[in-house]
Amino acid sequence: MPEKKVWNEKMETLGREEIERVRLRKLRKQLKYGYTHSEFYRRKFDEVGFRPDEIKTWEDFRKIPLLMDKEDERQSQKESIERFGHPFGIHLCCPPEKIVMAKTTGGTTGLPTFSYSFTQHDVDRWNEGTARGYWLAGLRPGDRVLFCFPLSGGWAGSIVKTPLQVMGILCLDIGAETPLEKIVEYAKVTWPNVLMSTPSFAEGLIEAYPKLTGKPVSELGIKKLLLSGEPGVAIPSIRKRMEEAFLGRWNDYLMINSEGFSSSCSADEYQGLHEVALDLTIWSDDLIDPDTKKPIEVKDGAIGEGLITSLDREGLPLIKYKLGDVIQVFTKSCECGYPGPGNRIKHIGRLADRLWVEGVSVFPIAVRDVVTSFIPRVTGAMRIVLTEPPPNITPPLKIKVEQGLGTEQMQLPDLAREIEERMFQLYQIRSKVEFVPPEALGRVTKKTPLFEEQYR
Repeated sequence: MPEKKVWNEKMETLGREEIERVRLRKLRKQLKYGYTHSEFYRRKFDEVGFRPDEIKTWEDFRKIPLLMDKEDERQSQKESIERFGHPFGIHLCCPPEKIVMAKTTGGTTGLPTFSYSFTQHDVDRWNEGTARGYWLAGLRPGDRVLFCFPLSGGWAGSIVKTPLQVMGILCLDIGAETPLEKIVEYAKVTWPNVLMSTPSFAEGLIEAYPKLTGKPVSELGIKKLLLSGEPGVAIPSIRKRMEEAFLGRWNDYLMINSEGFSSSCSADEYQGLHEVALDLTIWSDDLIDPDTKKPIEVKDGAIGEGLITSLDREGLPLIKYKLGDVIQVFTKSCECGYPGPGNRIKHIGRLADRLWVEGVSVFPIAVRDVVTSFIPRVTGAMRIVLTEPPPNITPPLKIKVEQGLGTEQMQLPDLAREIEERMFQLYQIRSKVEFVPPEALGRVTKKTPLFEEQYR
């Protein structure tokens, strides 16, 4: 039999008009459910002057201001701990005894939140949405996944793995905090054909494997790279180097705050992330201006901050949730032929990381894009050096860059000028490049930091 093109043929192949009818029906039900079952949402709706039964159209919904952000979520959790003795927050819409999986975010920007906490209904919902993304990214029953996200805490330790079991895929989990020599030993006896990790871990494995075995990392036979948690696949030079090293294909995926199910596709040129579960989450169709917080028209190429709203979620639904990620939305169909009606998304950056240099905003991802375009004269590793608290930076923007292995010292002044000129051409920002030797910035197996905070 021919292989099915998508995981859920019934839902992923609906036309846009049909899926919008499904979404509106589920949306109205979710809003009423949150208002009825949660003190938090009842309070929030009353504050902004809306009642769920007044939301009859998509236009009505878009008029609702944002209701929640990460700090609201933390305060909700603190209140539920103090009043009710559980950590899930007063936005919990079911008895706490119904929660069967409790996972937190990593807590990189503050107190970890229990966003990845589910009832059994929500576990099934999560597995369904995530499996759609994994399927689009090329995972299939019978695959063997070397799972190298950190296992010692946070959400990735188990929740990203559960959909693999539903799909009939073997998960060979060994945490990224395990010494690389142990991971290599494990991989050489289990022979995975898929790697799931951060790009930083994959790059570290590329460098370490020859030192440990005397052979290239392609010896492992990993042909599918499902790498997430950091930018990289959208940068041609990084993607090329990664795929040539493994002799495999790199896809990425994003399940943002346990919502926003999306994955990249089979197109040769990176097309962004396809939303694969419009019946489960609203995200890219609810854009606001990052500064004014006013709604933005969602059209091809639009850039804004997406608000997350859960559909058909029982325990901890998110409604008009502002996570702080700026995205670019593409509404035109993709060359890959994916039949789903969802938008494609490119991640621009996190507002918490945005810098202002002489009134011009720039995201660290954009700086990294410029630096990595000079590979192999540079390794691609870099840090933005902060000598004062962000976001306002006194020019020039200081960038520390690792020189490439074959780049000679006498070539560095001209190379620095090239990078600085490229920065100015693209972003009208004055910068100053400082070179350091290869590997001087170190290598990590989790997320590579983009800032060096010298002011602390």
